[in-house]
Amino acid sequence: MISDATLNDETISSEYAPVPIVLVDDHDIWRDGMRSMLSGTEFIVVGEASSGREAPGVVAACSPRIVVLDIRMAGGDGFEALKELKSRFPLIAVLMLSTYESPTFMARAVAGGASGYLLKGSRRSELIEALRKINDGETLLTKEDLVHSLRCVSPTAQMSVDSMEPLTPREEEVIGLLATGLTNRDIAAMLYISEGTAKTHVEHIIRKLGVSDRVQAAVWAARNGMI
Repeated sequence: MISDATLNDETISSEYAPVPIVLVDDHDIWRDGMRSMLSGTEFIVVGEASSGREAPGVVAACSPRIVVLDIRMAGGDGFEALKELKSRFPLIAVLMLSTYESPTFMARAVAGGASGYLLKGSRRSELIEALRKINDGETLLTKEDLVHSLRCVSPTAQMSVDSMEPLTPREEEVIGLLATGLTNRDIAAMLYISEGTAKTHVEHIIRKLGVSDRVQAAVWAARNGMI
């Protein structure tokens, strides 16, 4: 289980607006522990599900910003739940949790549109940092992890390039960098543009590709040989 390490004083700030979260795990004790660890932060648990099959209904009822989803559960696989959640609620960010440091699991999480993959043995401070990054629209994987995972994505589900609005040369540069795990700030520094301009390019790319977020945009780039 994620350990209850003490956070720095600056970790929790009252200036944050509450961020609604749904927990999906088949162990009551684990969900209780997560609620306890999130107490006093800007994250608030608004719903819980004990299986992957229950998750979509709970999410529909609670409208969370983030879903924390276990992979191995009785009564419904986490990856199947991820697929349905991203299909029905594309704007919701999903953090996958596992006891296994598996490249295969990580690749499946990325391909399914998860914003991150975190081990259950992570410290509390790492969990809070992960949730904040996801809430800000970033991914958790390192550049190396993301590239490795995306190379495992099957090309059989490749989107049709002919059916999408063409990317500009600058947007092609941006998506190539985005797919290596760079943040908007990193992309801005690499291309000598402002962070706001980089963010705008990412938003245009997501709209043109018809995907839900930067993770799915990275999957598209991997399937189309852009990394």
